[in-house]
Amino acid sequence: QQDNFLTYIKNSKYAYYYPLFVFILETALRVGEVCGLTWDDVDLEHGFVNITHQLQYNNVGKDACQYQILTPKSKSGVRNVPLSNAARDALMEQMKNQIEMDKKTEIEIDGYKDFVFSNRQNKPFITQTIGRILNRIVDDYNSDIKKFGGTIKPLPHIHPHILRHTSCSRMAEAGVDPRTLQDIMGHASMKMTMELYNHVTNERLTNEIQKLNNRRIS
Repeated sequence: QQDNFLTYIKNSKYAYYYPLFVFILETALRVGEVCGLTWDDVDLEHGFVNITHQLQYNNVGKDACQYQILTPKSKSGVRNVPLSNAARDALMEQMKNQIEMDKKTEIEIDGYKDFVFSNRQNKPFITQTIGRILNRIVDDYNSDIKKFGGTIKPLPHIHPHILRHTSCSRMAEAGVDPRTLQDIMGHASMKMTMELYNHVTNERLTNEIQKLNNRRIS
């Protein structure tokens, strides 16, 4: 599903968002952290991003909302997150897109500017917008596979937070140890990390046992 999801985006009218979703799936950052990421937070030379804040779009009064820079959910949320090759490539592609399309964000929010991921109006993304984009992608994807037939299964509803959860699962499957995974995720408690880690481990064990069940005994 993840591969189909990304391939569809890359080859559709949603290609502009491809670096954004690759980056989320490769880093397991909270969506608010991705939205608040500035180019000053990115160290491509050493291969990491520095997470010190997140961007939210909150109600500030009757019928009024505004951008707000907030601190991470806990002290553990302040961290350096390593970049995979795919995450680095996504950032390079996003930088190229901003240069070619003159999409460098001019808006400044609480002293932060030059946001990495901006929408077509040159404003930084917010979680709500990313959620709406995901809804449109899933709807169009499912409509297309139904239209052309085949055996590809439809995508389920994808909430932005699911992408972080999926990324964490991929890291656990790849063998990243729980303590390192906790640091990457910015979890305040190891319990939060282990709940997911144990789920992935148990699922892997179940799959391995199923291989034994599928053996043909001569």
